[in-house]
Amino acid sequence: MSVYVVRDDSEFLWIAAVIAEDIYTYVPNTGKFHRNDGLREDFFMTRNLTYEEVTVTKAKDAIDAGLTPLDEQTMADHLSKWSQDPEALDPEQVFASVIADLR
Repeated sequence: MSVYVVRDDSEFLWIAAVIAEDIYTYVPNTGKFHRNDGLREDFFMTRNLTYEEVTVTKAKDAIDAGLTPLDEQTMADHLSKWSQDPEALDPEQVFASVIADLR
């Protein structure tokens, strides 16, 4: 289990966590991590984006500093789905899992 900063060239896109064979991304609008199947495909197959593995501390600091919310118009469908996501993960749950996996 690992945490990454995901970029497209130099543009920040996500804080992502690899959990088993799924990718969860932090969505500032909901304050939670949600499964992201599109990013999963890129991470495991195409690698069009850049993935920088970071510490839990660095990921927490980025979230605490206030990430820019996703645009509610262009991401309306995703945000609607994520706002009702029964499998959303709290950041502390994700980070505790990553730390536990390191031991």
